Amino acid sequence: MAENTVNEATRSLIQSLRESNQAIVDSAVAAQERNAKFAQSVLENGIEVLKSHAESTRSLTHTLLEQSQNQREAFRTLAQESIEAYGKFFTSPTTYLERALEMSETITRQGVEGYQKVAHQAKEKSQKATA
Repeated sequence: MAENTVNEATRSLIQSLRESNQAIVDSAVAAQERNAKFAQSVLENGIEVLKSHAESTRSLTHTLLEQSQNQREAFRTLAQESIEAYGKFFTSPTTYLERALEMSETITRQGVEGYQKVAHQAKEKSQKATA
């Protein structure tokens, strides 16, 4: 009987050790699976974040290029308008003088024509008076 009890105790100890070892192995396998899922999740999330950053950078670069072109066009327009304004500013005195000379010429021509008419009329009256 004592031998039976020792065998029973040994079996019980071996069964307990086997169950403990199985629990450790199951726990290790579960931890390994969780670690693998975590590593995969980190990689997938990291890749998604990198893709998102790349798309944001691409979008920002496109926006910056458009804004740069808009600024260039606005500067070109501003420069052109400034040049035209300065051109008008510098030519306006000349234009004013040209118009004044044209008006003076017109007035002088009208005066000469009027004088010629009066002289012609005086000449005709003088010729009639002497005739």
